[in-house]
Formats: sequence, structure tokens, C-alpha cells
Amino acid sequence: MKKPIIKDVLVSLLAVMIILAFFTLIRDGGNYIGKTYFDSDGFNEEVSNFESSVVSLILAVPEIEEVKKNITVTEEDIEEYRYRFGSLQEQLDSILYQYEARTDDESIAERNKKMEDITKNFEDNVYVRDKVIIEKEKQVDEYFRGLERSKNEFLNFNGGFIYSLTNKETGEEFTNGDMDSKLAYKKEYSSKSNFLRENVVNEYIENSGYVEELIAYSFPQFEGTIAISEASIMNGDRAESYQYFKKEERLFFGILILGTLAAIAFIFIWRKNKSHFQNEDGKYRYRSLPVDVQWGLFFLTIFIVFTAINELRIGIIHYGGYDIPIFTLIIALLSTALAFYQWMWIEKLYGNIEWKKSLVYSWFKSLEGFFLKRTIGVQTLIMLVVIFFWGFGTLLSVVMPIAFIVWVPATMFIGIPVLVFLLSRMSYLNRIIVKTEEMARGVIGNEIEVRGKSPIAEHAANLNGLRERIKSSHSEQAKSERLKTELITNVSHDLRTPLTSIITYTDLLKNPSITDEERASYIAILDKKSMRLKTLIEDLFEVSKMATGNIELDKRKVDLTQLLQQAIAEHQEDINKSGLEYRVAIGTKPIMSYVDGQKWWRVLDNLIINTLKYAMPNTRVYINLDQIDGEAVFVIKNIAKYELGNDVNELTERFKRADTSRHTEGSGLGLAIAQSIVDLHGGNLRMDVDGDLFKVTVIIAVI
Repeated sequence: MKKPIIKDVLVSLLAVMIILAFFTLIRDGGNYIGKTYFDSDGFNEEVSNFESSVVSLILAVPEIEEVKKNITVTEEDIEEYRYRFGSLQEQLDSILYQYEARTDDESIAERNKKMEDITKNFEDNVYVRDKVIIEKEKQVDEYFRGLERSKNEFLNFNGGFIYSLTNKETGEEFTNGDMDSKLAYKKEYSSKSNFLRENVVNEYIENSGYVEELIAYSFPQFEGTIAISEASIMNGDRAESYQYFKKEERLFFGILILGTLAAIAFIFIWRKNKSHFQNEDGKYRYRSLPVDVQWGLFFLTIFIVFTAINELRIGIIHYGGYDIPIFTLIIALLSTALAFYQWMWIEKLYGNIEWKKSLVYSWFKSLEGFFLKRTIGVQTLIMLVVIFFWGFGTLLSVVMPIAFIVWVPATMFIGIPVLVFLLSRMSYLNRIIVKTEEMARGVIGNEIEVRGKSPIAEHAANLNGLRERIKSSHSEQAKSERLKTELITNVSHDLRTPLTSIITYTDLLKNPSITDEERASYIAILDKKSMRLKTLIEDLFEVSKMATGNIELDKRKVDLTQLLQQAIAEHQEDINKSGLEYRVAIGTKPIMSYVDGQKWWRVLDNLIINTLKYAMPNTRVYINLDQIDGEAVFVIKNIAKYELGNDVNELTERFKRADTSRHTEGSGLGLAIAQSIVDLHGGNLRMDVDGDLFKVTVIIAVI
């Protein structure tokens, strides 16, 4: 366990050293490669500061009296001084207020003197002009006092600079230090290498701007040399900064060398041990994250690595290695190791990436739904924008009271109406949500009020439609429960009747004393009842298979006219015995349809048998087949023997009969089977009742 940890630390440490060397080369290479201390940015900045300071503090200091001679007073200066503290009356009122509680003679005299002075300010321009001149002279005096303080500081801390310079305009020479000593640094000023030219006014001193105006921005030119002696570099005030630079330089090249060696070692170790960073368990867990989260975490880790290593670079190079943050080093090592693991685990941006499982995709899909109802999306967006700017305007009005001029009407005519509109919509939506929850619990209740034509109102209308369908569903459910009860009762009755007969006559056959004629009669009855029971069971299985769709149709091109003629001919003997008068209207023209002939014959057979059983004796039965608008229309109607009731659709339910007393023969499945067969063919079977008139219409597409 220790070896993998040691390898992790070693590989991470080598990687940190490589990145540190790279950062150091990029960020600090310009300061040390091919450069000396005197090329460094810090030293060049010192030279620039020395140049500006030596001119303004030593070489070209203006005379204070000459500067004061240039002082002028304009009308604007007089007016500014006069109205600096308000109008005449305002200033007088202020004085009176200040001395209101002081009634002694001395205070009264002082007050009157001030009021007289203020009054004279507004009466005499010359009087004010003299005051302004005194003020401006004070500004000049303050500048020169600051100049003297800066000069003393400069002479005490000039960084070891010596100079020999000549003013090109006046010929005046200035020398400080021994230029014949051994020099470590020298800078020449001449026409070839540019003169020393700086402002005579030191901009870092108070009132420098006003003084600069008085002397008309003077920039004298100097030629000569500034230098630093070698002794100053080795032992003087500059020795410390020079040695510090040399140490930084050594650290810079040392880091580059270590980084190069680390790169060689890293390549050797990585080739042999990179598989260690696979860690299948970690890889499985990491790849369970969305792919964009994987890459986001990877780049975040890389950012932490670079940030930590850059802090190390600053601590080593710029603080001379004295302030290496250990905690930052630990962070760099841990984040680098994590980056290696992530690189081995991460799902690469090629191959079969399931982008639909990414976090960004899920966000996009969630936001996509925001505009499924565009009106709601746009309205919500507008309201959010209005509320945002309303809040921003409120904050702005607190910071800038002038904004109230815009904020008040905007609040009255935009902010409050939008807020009321939003609250009313939310209130309406809450009512709809409450109604929806009630419907989910099975409470139908009253209809939801539909307000306007908004998407929320449309939703309310849709919920009302759903409410009606739920009511209808409840009604259908109640009806279904009733029919199911009747189905169980009817099935029990229709199965029990032949079964009871079979049991009874079987017991009678067991009696050895019965005659041969009685035995033959009992066997005939048993045969009839067993066939009756078989028919009932087969019909029940068949209608169940059709209802579940667990039946295959052998569709072929069939002549429906010929099929109907065959079905009627099959029952001709029963028709003649029934006492019913059948009126058949079938053309001679073939009507071709794509149906299962055997199943479709069963439909016709069941409907004809239905008339034989349930038509009133001595009445007419009408059978008609015709082709209308590309469809075959078969109609059969008769006068019913029994009262049919109001809900004619119940006749297609299993074991449902018009003969509610169930004295007639039949399974009660005839119409149900016919209905299922027609539905399987994509046709339509419709029943209509008008009093005692019972009519069945079957429609199927023709070829």
C-alpha cells in the first residue's frame, strides 16, 4: 500500500516541478535570460525616479519670488471667492447664527467685524483681489515647503547615484560624487543618446499643478552622466537589492535545471507506472457522472494546479525562497495527482458519448420546456425582466434620489400593474392546482371557472374536459360493474341449465328398471344438452379470444354478396318454419372486400339467427346489402319479440339477451361475437332501436 502512495507523490512532485519550471520560464524569463541587475525593471524604475527627482529638486528649482510674480487674478477668481460660502445674505445670516448665543461686547465686536468684511467682499473688487493673491501665494509657499522636505529626503536616500550634469540653456554645472572612481553603472546624456529632460515641477508635491501653471510647464535639458560606483554595489545601500537580484537569478536558473531533470525522470517513471492511475473502482464512479461534469471537474482541478504552482513560483522567485507556502505545495501535489487520475478516468470527447445524459443537455431540455407554451414563457420572461429592473430602480433611487423622478411613474404604471397581474395569475393557477388535486383524489366537484383566453385558461378548460371524462368513466365503471354482475349471473344460469339436465338424466339412466324407449329418450336428451353446453363454452372462449385480440384473421378477397346469399340459404329451412316473412334486397353485382370469409360468415350467421330467435312472429324481417361511397353497407331489421329497453349498446355485452327471462335457446353471445369480428376487421357495427324496431347496420370497406 505504501509503494503506490510513494509513486503518486513522486510522479505528482515531478509534474509540479515541470509545470513550475514552465511557468517560471514564461513569466520570469524576460527578467533573467540575457539580463543583468541594471537591466531589471526595478532598477530602471529607480533610474526614472532619480531623473525626475534630481531635476525638480536639485538641478532646476525655480525661484519662489519669480513664481509669485506670475500670479494673476481673474474675474472668475474674484467671483468664486466672493460666493464661495453662498450669497451675501446667506453669509450674513450664518454669522448671525454663529454669534446668536454670545452677547458680550467682545463677541459682538468680532461679529460686526466679520459682517463688515463679508459686506466689503461684495462691494470692492480690489479688496477681494488682494485676498485672492494672498491665498495663491500661500499655495506657492506650501509647494516650496514640500519641495524642501522632498529635497532633504532625496539627498539622504538617493540610492547611491552620482552625477555630473550641465544645463544646456544656462551652462550651469552640477556635480555630486567622484566620477573617476570605478563605476558599476553609467548612463550618458547627450545629443546622440538624448538629453536629460524633465519637468522642473515635482508632481508628487502638494499644489504642484498650480505652480506648474505659473511657470508655463518648463522642461530644461541637461547633458552629462549619472552613475553608480562599484563600491556602492558591493558595500553600499544598493548592495542588498543587487545581491537579492543575483539570488533570484540563481533560483530562476536552478528551477529551470530541476524542471528539465524532472521532465526526464517523469517520462521514464510515467511509462512504467501510468497504469497505476487507472484505479477501476474510481474510474467506474467517475464515469457514472455526466460527461460535462467530468470535464468540468477536470478543468477545475487543472485550474487549482496552475494557481497553486504559480503561488509557489512567486514564493520561491520573488521572495528569495524564504516564504515557500507549505500548504500551497500540498494543494499542488494533491491536485496534480487528482488531475492524473482524472485524465485516466475521464470519458474522452470522441467515441460513443451519451451526450443526452449530460448535465447541460438536461438543463437545455428543462429550459426548452419553458417555451412549450410560448405565451406563458414570454409573459414570465417579461415579468421577470420588469421585476428585476423595478428592484434595480428601487436600489438606484436609494443611492441617487434624483432617480425617484423616473421610479415613481414607472412603479405606478408598470411595476404595480405587472405585480398585480402576476399575483392574479398565480392565484388563478393555485385554484386550478387545488381542483386538480381534488380530481386526483376522486372528488369531481364543480367545473373550474375559465377566465379569458390565456394558456392557464386553456388548461382550466382542458381540466373541465377531463372532469367530464372522469364523470363518464365513473358512469361507465358503474355500468361495467352492473354488467359484470349480470354476466356472472347469466353465465351461471346458462351453464347450470344444461348441466343440471345432464346430471338428472345421467342419474335416471343408472336405474336398471327403465325401458329401452325411456333409455333412448334420456340419451337423446343428454346428447342435446351436452351439445348445448359445448356450444356455450366454445362461444365463450371465442368471444374472449376476440376481445383480447388473441386471434389471427385469414383475410382474402371475398364477394360479400355471394357470402350473404349462402348464409340465407343455409337457414332457409328455419326461415320457412319461423312464420317470419324475410324481405331480402341483394343485388346481383359482386361487392368485393378484403375479409376473413369464415369469420365474416359467422357475423351474418349470428345476425340471421338473432332474427329467428327474437323477431316477433308473423312480422317481416328486412335484409339489405349495398355499396355506398366505397363501403359495403349491410342492414338487417325486425320487430322485436321482447322489450329492448333504452341502452341498445348493452345487447353486445356477453350473455346479454332481449329475453331477460332466458327461456329461449342461445348463448347470449351472438351479437358480442359479431361485434368483435367486425371490430377486428376495422369495420363498424351499429344497432338502433325505435320502439320495437331493432336495426343492425354493418359497414366494411370494399376493394
